Amino acid sequence: MTIVDGEPDPSLHAPSEHGLWVVGLDGSKHAANALAWATMNAPGRAESLQLVTAWQIPVVGAYPMASPAVVPFDDRELEAAAAGEIAELAERAEKELSIPVDVAVAQGGPASVLLEASTRGSLLVVGSRGRGGFARLMLGSTSTQCATHATVPTVVVRSAPEAPTKRILVGFDGSANSMASLRWAIHFAAPGTTVVVTWVWDTTPLAVGADAFFFPDASDLATERFDHLVESVTDEATAGDVILEQDFLRGTPRSALSAAAEDADLLVVGARGHGAVGSAVLGSVSTWLLHHCKIPIVVVPFAAPSEKEPNELSNG
Repeated sequence: MTIVDGEPDPSLHAPSEHGLWVVGLDGSKHAANALAWATMNAPGRAESLQLVTAWQIPVVGAYPMASPAVVPFDDRELEAAAAGEIAELAERAEKELSIPVDVAVAQGGPASVLLEASTRGSLLVVGSRGRGGFARLMLGSTSTQCATHATVPTVVVRSAPEAPTKRILVGFDGSANSMASLRWAIHFAAPGTTVVVTWVWDTTPLAVGADAFFFPDASDLATERFDHLVESVTDEATAGDVILEQDFLRGTPRSALSAAAEDADLLVVGARGHGAVGSAVLGSVSTWLLHHCKIPIVVVPFAAPSEKEPNELSNG
């Protein structure tokens, strides 16, 4: 167990370790759901878990000049409380798993601490909202920042999982990032899992630009492109005993993927697709799904196109 006394936790800056899942915890119900998801899906996938929590000194208002002197704040109790709580959770998780479960307690903002911790892992798992989230909001600021800025795939969990992941939906648009998302899903999938690759051809002229409006055959070319790209990863799926299905739909990506996700256990999307502005870190479709999708959603970081990557067909 790693406890940090006002200094950056050395374990949060260690070199990347394949197979380590970092789980963010803050005592909230959503964080508990994230831990439950990680515990349920870790067997056969993760080599170890690290439960990470952050603590901060409470912000208090300034006292009037005439008030009595303020006694210096003792932060040791906060640190000890955070450490004690996460240690109990780690002990319980380790009893359910056959892999090591470590913990790290660091002072700082939750998002910054988790982002630092994730640099040495292969997956970051967080709850959709923490203690500070407003009840009317579906997604909290910490989970938003993690999904947007993490350099490893990030799972955002809303509800308590009922069973291990057996059906994965991948939002696809032919971009390099969506190909990275598809490959991630195939390698994450346990034997016998179904991975459904769904490309939604946006039929809104204002959204797709001139291609679909003036060139109706563009969607036929996209279908051919879709078949070619999915075929390129078929061997990887077969090697892992993963059932690969594909679905080419016409409609609005947000609503179509949201509807398709109702039959899935996990939704995987890229941080950016063809429709994202180059300077944006998270695409509009991924952002919308994060706020509205009820099942766990994985955001795979943006992958720069390889020089060997074939030309891609975009519908916006």
